Amino acid sequence: MPLRQQIRKISADLNTKELLHHLISERFPGEVVVTASLMASSVVVLKMVSDIDPATPVIFCQRPPVFPESAEYRSMIIDKLGLTNTQLNDGHETEVRPGDRDHCERMWVHYADMPGRQSCLLHINESLGPYKCWISAVYHTPPHELEHNRVDVDGKIIKVNPLVRWSQADTHQFMSENDLPYHKRAKREFSYDDKAQETIPIYNF
Repeated sequence: MPLRQQIRKISADLNTKELLHHLISERFPGEVVVTASLMASSVVVLKMVSDIDPATPVIFCQRPPVFPESAEYRSMIIDKLGLTNTQLNDGHETEVRPGDRDHCERMWVHYADMPGRQSCLLHINESLGPYKCWISAVYHTPPHELEHNRVDVDGKIIKVNPLVRWSQADTHQFMSENDLPYHKRAKREFSYDDKAQETIPIYNF
């Protein structure tokens, strides 16, 4: 049975944290990497990962401009969760290994003074190279475009979407129950000439 099918079978009845524990501590010890942004859903995954093994490698994906609040929030989350193996990646690792495929995360890049945003692909081939399991928790892709399976194969690596079964309400409940703060720019207000001020929710950083 292919490895993907083995993991799917074993994890079919596991909740999210149980799945992450199986991957990090049992199936791929020392061979798991997590990609994250500063969205609430990423913080949820990082909280679970830190409870299992805070030394699990975490790659924070980012593209300029990086708001000062983002750098501050990232540092605070790392300290609060006790993560001990983190790095930043701006997604310019475009060289694909032989027999593999281009591994990417998609992110929204926001402007500091307006509600517009731009979609960017971050190529992270070199950083994923040493690992056998990739827990993808950036979550900038619209839900309808995400893989429907929690466990899949992406080239030579097992790729896991741990929150595929979660709703936004589930995410917010977890954040509240675990006293996890949101990014300061999760909601921003903008004025348009003589129009009333408008509050625009933004959860992508």
